[in-house]
Amino acid sequence: MGAWFTREIVDGGRLRLLVFLLAFIAAFLFIRFSVHMIRRQVRWWPGNVTPGGQHIHHVVFGLVFMCVGGIGGLLASDSSSAGAAVLAGVFGVGTALVLDEFALVLHLNDVYWSEQGRVSVEAVFITMALCGLALLGLRPLGIGDAADEGA
Repeated sequence: MGAWFTREIVDGGRLRLLVFLLAFIAAFLFIRFSVHMIRRQVRWWPGNVTPGGQHIHHVVFGLVFMCVGGIGGLLASDSSSAGAAVLAGVFGVGTALVLDEFALVLHLNDVYWSEQGRVSVEAVFITMALCGLALLGLRPLGIGDAADEGA
């Protein structure tokens, strides 16, 4: 298993994508769990972030994580380093937080628990599917095909 991981993931240049996907899935599951705990008003769960009474949606934190992970990833000199993988994970967490509230951004209204809010979950599953296909070496939507033609 270790040799396969090194050959296919690390040497294949897919480590950042794998870390992104794992962080994305973990963050999505965590935020969904958190939102359910908040909605149920579970006393031991921390609850919403509301400085000064202003509710801060998790999309805001997602944007910050995406900026840190994305800009940091662009500045990483070695794309196969552990630092680049960590930054991909930070970007994955941010992306999950943003896509979990995709419907809110799309409708400019808090539709999280409505039928319109399902588009967020659909966006998350489409993202997971595309990342999974890319990890398998497939080129969903033709991503990366132009780079292969020049080689």
